[in-house]
Parts: sequence; C-alpha cells; structure tokens
Amino acid sequence: MKKWFYYPVICLLTLLATAEAKAQNFNTWTADPPAPITPRRKRPASKPKPTPVVRDTVAIEVPKVEQSRLIKRGLTQRMKAHKPLEEDNTSVEFFANNSRYPTAAAMAGAQGNVLIRLQIAPDGHVSRTSVVAVEPRPIPGYNTNMPPAAMDALANEAQRVFRMLKFEPASSTSEEELSASFSLQ
Repeated sequence: MKKWFYYPVICLLTLLATAEAKAQNFNTWTADPPAPITPRRKRPASKPKPTPVVRDTVAIEVPKVEQSRLIKRGLTQRMKAHKPLEEDNTSVEFFANNSRYPTAAAMAGAQGNVLIRLQIAPDGHVSRTSVVAVEPRPIPGYNTNMPPAAMDALANEAQRVFRMLKFEPASSTSEEELSASFSLQ
C-alpha cells in the first residue's frame, strides 16, 4: 500500500476519536467553587517560666535526716585547735546523710574540698552562707583541669546542706567556717 492511503485513514480515525471524546465529555474540566479557607487559630504564646533566683538567704529544704542534737557554737575554733567535742560529729554525719553528689561534678570527675562561711542567727538557724575557698583534688590519671562549673556545683551543694544545720541559740549572731569534702570513691 501506498503512503497516501494512510493519511486519510489517520485523519478519519482522529475525527472519530475527537467526536467520540466530545460526546462523552472527555477533555472537559469544570472547577468546583473553592472550599472556604478557615484560618488556623494561633496558640497563645506561652510565657517563659521565670527562673528562680538563688540568693544568700534561700528557703531551707527539709532534710532527709534530722539532726540528733543542736551544734554548739565555736565549732571552727575547736576544729582549728584539734579539740573537737563528741557532739561536733553531728555536722559531719548530717552532711554525709543529706548531701547529693552533683551530676555535673560527677560527670566531670570533679572532687575536692569546699570551705563555707556560715552566718548563724541568734535563734540558731543559718541565715547566710558564702564560699570561702574551693580546692579541687584531681583524680590521678584523669582530667587534671576541673571545669569551673563542676566545682561551682560542689560549692552549691555544700551551701545547700549547710543552710539546713541548726546551732544552739545565742544572744548574738556568730560565724562559723565548715569544710565539706567531696570524693568520687
């Protein structure tokens, strides 16, 4: 067959297909009306919670272990003179039973001694604490540079526990210096 024969056949088939498509509404598109847009409700911005400010006078926490006796004033002088009384162990036992090793210090391998100055009110409660000295004690074979944040965590823990101590009442305010030792062993 010749090429000219195919051309009319193709045209005829195209016309038939087009007519059939129009009859069945192929290739026609009708748009539905758009759906109404409902705006999203914005959540009210949550206000950031205020961070608690730690000051020298902080609310005293309830100790896990109560003190068995009130501590006699003059503890610092007795310790420096190496003449402690039998009752002076109360502060050491109280610290051991109520302190928690700070996570930041444990992760950094920080250990050492912290010297805290306590101001004791006439009624015997600790009214103010301040850090006098922090002496890091590196672990042999471990990181010798203690991060300051880890040592601050040890000092904060010592202050927290020492604020819960109770001394014998007196006629005036007095000061004591107590040492806290933190060890990972």
